[in-house]
Amino acid sequence: MSLLAPWFLAGLLSIGVPIAVHLINRERKSVVPFPSLMFLQRVPYKSVRRQKLRHLLLFSLRCLALFLFVAAFARPFFANARALEVIGGARERVILLDRSYSMGYGTRWDAARDSAKAAIGVMRPGDRVTLVAFATDAAALTEPTVDRAEVERAVDRATLSAEATRYGPALKFAGDLLAASSLPLREIIIVSDFQRRGWSSQAELRLPANVEIRAIDVSDKDVSDIAVTTVSSDRDGGATSGPVRVTARLSNTGTAAKSVEATLELAGRSIGSTRVSVPASGSAQVRFPPTAVPGGVTRGVVRIPDDALVANNTFSFTLAPDEALSVLVVDPVRPRANQSLFFRRALEIGDNPRFRVDVKRVDSLTPRDYVGRALVVLNEVPPPGGTLGAALRSEIRAGAGLVFVPGETPAARIPAEWDAVLRMGMVDGANRAGITGARIARVSYSSPVFEAFAAPGSGDFSSAHVMQHRTLQVVGDSGVLAWYDDGTPALVGRQHGLGRVIVWSTSLDDYWSNLPTQAVFLPFMRQLARHAGRYSDARAWFTAGEVLDITRHGELVVGLTGRAATSDATPSLTLVAPSGKRTRFSDSLSAAPLLERGFYELRGAATAEGAGRSIAVNVDLAESDLAHLEPAELVTAALASSGTLPGQATGATATSIEKERAQRVWWYLLIGAFLALAAETILSNRLSGVVST
Repeated sequence: MSLLAPWFLAGLLSIGVPIAVHLINRERKSVVPFPSLMFLQRVPYKSVRRQKLRHLLLFSLRCLALFLFVAAFARPFFANARALEVIGGARERVILLDRSYSMGYGTRWDAARDSAKAAIGVMRPGDRVTLVAFATDAAALTEPTVDRAEVERAVDRATLSAEATRYGPALKFAGDLLAASSLPLREIIIVSDFQRRGWSSQAELRLPANVEIRAIDVSDKDVSDIAVTTVSSDRDGGATSGPVRVTARLSNTGTAAKSVEATLELAGRSIGSTRVSVPASGSAQVRFPPTAVPGGVTRGVVRIPDDALVANNTFSFTLAPDEALSVLVVDPVRPRANQSLFFRRALEIGDNPRFRVDVKRVDSLTPRDYVGRALVVLNEVPPPGGTLGAALRSEIRAGAGLVFVPGETPAARIPAEWDAVLRMGMVDGANRAGITGARIARVSYSSPVFEAFAAPGSGDFSSAHVMQHRTLQVVGDSGVLAWYDDGTPALVGRQHGLGRVIVWSTSLDDYWSNLPTQAVFLPFMRQLARHAGRYSDARAWFTAGEVLDITRHGELVVGLTGRAATSDATPSLTLVAPSGKRTRFSDSLSAAPLLERGFYELRGAATAEGAGRSIAVNVDLAESDLAHLEPAELVTAALASSGTLPGQATGATATSIEKERAQRVWWYLLIGAFLALAAETILSNRLSGVVST
């Protein structure tokens, strides 16, 4: 305990006043010569009764009142927040338990859970506590409760995650919980290993006033660790098969070089091991011999022996064949000469991706022609009705793309069941825009179709002349991707189910425009087909905390959906986590977070267990950087970021005024002094009455 005005303690000398009065009024003895006193009667001196303190309680009350008055004016405060708790009342606590995978280093996790239980153990009657586990995000494991046993059980149930540390979301979550509390005292307890990468000075916090932050550090000085940081693969031979050479990179954060055995596993079997020496505070590369792998998607794992931090000792990945995207171009019954030539040649030239293009007339189509197609192009033919139309719509909802080129197709020939797919209207008759034609004056560079042309000089669409085009009327959620110089849409696109639908208002050949003869045509058509066909470079792995969006990663869906030829129902897809937890995708849910390390499996309705698409997920390697952040630095930064006074944190330097505002001890001392005076008055009145009678 400390004092704001210690010089007032000099007032304690006033307690000596009653004592001095009694000493001054003592009976004085003097020797007087006198004859024999045997015949005299002794008369006691009247003040002899004042020589003794007969009413000790009354005297104590007066001294206590003086002491409490002096102590109150000295303004005491408690430097220890625990002492304030005794005076201030019940406390609202939020315990932030770090469950990022770096907490699995050595015995940190056990120490963290023990520390959390110790913080729970000091709860007093009336205190409430909420247990919040955090890594990248934060989640409450309990409701605010006074039940100590319930919170301790939640600590026992808590498990480590595969995610990285982020203090900002956890502190914001705790601040929201405390802001809703009506208790007078509020405290945040952070139990963590305090990684420097976990705190960002850009975090926006809004902590309540007078909140206290207490840090419990469970880190240790030894932070040496070896991790598998990345894996790459090169396939020789054919596109879908052939030997694969896998290369892995290892990093060492320790101060001494270490030699480890790295092992490669493919399709669940060990391929071989290679010993590699990793220098201190450096990295090394390990190359495994070329290995033949089967076609399709193959699971792969590179692992090293377990050390203090186990989570980054394995690296999961997948090997996918480089398959061409299948494109079906549907021509009218009587097509023009080479009507699909420009488009087909633009796709067949080049790779990454490779396109396999088939051209068929509309009168020779069957529902089976749509199966397995990444993209269907209706080249100046209306969308089909009946069974053919239902089959095509089912493929689109399951992930296939559609490019519709209306040409001179009358709007009346478009079946009504396609209204919900196209979400647009058309003005009949081809528009002729003057002698020089229309120009594509503006494109949306934020669209994947045109993002490759954003750099200056990468593509000039305005040089093309469009002599005829259909006027498109966009409705609903369709978006315009390109505009003519008169403001009418040139290219319109939208999402339908898992697939994409794009409408091109002019022709794909040189019948209505000279765009096919321009240099920009070839990359434009490839980007258009790539986007509509939902192609994306195959992801060999994801990082824990990322979100799997099946509308963006269309290659993961291929071959999994049950595509009924007569149904427009949303395809049933299920994501199975390494722990067995299942997430079912639907119209309202097309994305799911990947929170566990290992292999997820994406299954269709008719996909057998183990036959789905494997998705590899690894820990965030940034979390392997165990550089330490001093807890006091985090506390000060968090309070400063939220606009709270730094003096309100445990261990932070505070001025005398701030300390005085954080306590009200002197109020209690004044109240005690007045109560002592009241008791003294009552007692003295009673004693005076007794004496007078």
